[in-house]
Amino acid sequence: MITLDELERIKAQCTLTQDTSYQQMKMQQAKSLQGTSKGRVKNWPNTLEAMRVRREEERIKRLEDEEIERRRIDAEEADYQEGLRHEVI
Repeated sequence: MITLDELERIKAQCTLTQDTSYQQMKMQQAKSLQGTSKGRVKNWPNTLEAMRVRREEERIKRLEDEEIERRRIDAEEADYQEGLRHEVI
């Protein structure tokens, strides 16, 4: 004989399993749609993601250019200092 509490618990477990599988199916569909959407949008230049990537690439390029300029100036300074040392000697 099953008590009323046990019967409710069993019903809850059964509905939980059905709801969970339904929710999992919905999550899979949503992920599939999201993947399709990202696949279509990734080549569009005017999306927020594309603009964020472009800004990041521009920032990295600017930093690299600044580093190259700093190294060039450091090399010129080293040559100048070397010339001064030779003049003193």
